[in-house]
Amino acid sequence: MNEPTPVLNNPESLSASERAFRAELNQKLRAPLNAIIGFAELVAMRPGTVNKDADVQHIVKAARDLLGIINDELGDGSATSPGDTKPSALSATSCDVLYIEDDIVNFTLVERILEFRPALKLMHARCGEAGVELAQAHRPKLILLDLNLPDIHGSEVLRRLQDEPSTSKVPVVVLSADATPSQIERLLTAGARNYLTKPFDIDPFLAVVDEMVA
Repeated sequence: MNEPTPVLNNPESLSASERAFRAELNQKLRAPLNAIIGFAELVAMRPGTVNKDADVQHIVKAARDLLGIINDELGDGSATSPGDTKPSALSATSCDVLYIEDDIVNFTLVERILEFRPALKLMHARCGEAGVELAQAHRPKLILLDLNLPDIHGSEVLRRLQDEPSTSKVPVVVLSADATPSQIERLLTAGARNYLTKPFDIDPFLAVVDEMVA
């Protein structure tokens, strides 16, 4: 008699290695989706022809359909994030928002989104060590933090920021493609003020920024 086929979207039916593979694939797929959805929404928010707007909406819908498949088939992406309702500018004298992110496309997306908040000055760090140094030197109003950085993990960056008196009060919002509920809980417990999973929507993101820098 044939053994029943395990239900693929039931994490309890998978081995530890299979769950790890699915979690890693989930994260890898979410990162480019963040750029696809984000830039498409930015284009849709600007004036244009009727056909252009319709075409962009098709892009957004297709990307969100793909995100739904990722959530359903790979898991870990269905949980709602709590509270979710340029090269490094070392010479800058001040900043409002510091984004610690090694992927230039993700940084550029946030840079474009924050053009809707022209009063905010944005600074970029492409690795964790530089991010900690810039935060201590410039004391921004908000730190946006990726987790998979080329030198140290974002959780270590968060720990250092929390341990340093000059930065311990600066709110940190994690922006990550890792949608694992245990990871979200761990970072929030460690001191992050919010955790937004990539891909994120523009309006809720701006709402979080507005709340933190008010």
